[in-house]
Amino acid sequence: MTTTRTRSSAHRRILTAATAAALTAAALVTGCSKDGKTADPTSAPPSPSSSPTLSADPQAAEKAKVLAAYTGFWAESVKAYAAGSDKDTQLVKYAAKKALDEALTDVTNLQKAGLAMQGAPGHRAEATSLHMSGEHPRATVTDCLDISTWRTVNRSTGKEEPSPSGQPMRYVAVAEVEQWSGQWMVVTMTPNGDRTC
Repeated sequence: MTTTRTRSSAHRRILTAATAAALTAAALVTGCSKDGKTADPTSAPPSPSSSPTLSADPQAAEKAKVLAAYTGFWAESVKAYAAGSDKDTQLVKYAAKKALDEALTDVTNLQKAGLAMQGAPGHRAEATSLHMSGEHPRATVTDCLDISTWRTVNRSTGKEEPSPSGQPMRYVAVAEVEQWSGQWMVVTMTPNGDRTC
């Protein structure tokens, strides 16, 4: 059936990145002390063995930017899948190459089938590699995509469409991200439906 095939295709490609936003936001908002108060200047300084390092990962700041771009990609993709158009989104700010082409194709196919995506997927995304050399620095994001909160509905009736048979609700998705003119952009999105998480 065309509707099921269209939905299955969209789930395999697109359902790979939205709750990364929450995780990224949590990771980026960690600049204050635990209780929000400044330290008592009269207290003894911590011993060298217990003093925190600035970052265990020297690439942490750049990886945070990669995850922010990945989060932006998903936030804008979710808007486009719900509206059936990328017109009022900033998808082109966060996606390029194959990732952008596939997202736009899926949006068009859903629109033609009279379907829309409601809700948003959940994420546990991590920048698993980062290479800053070359003309276009690149990174890999590995995500545990949770599509249980992202539903396909019929635009006319509002009725939820059944999930494709055998569709896992949580699976690993891998995105390749490249830096273009200082902006990180998702260039490929590969769902791995056989790798549940």
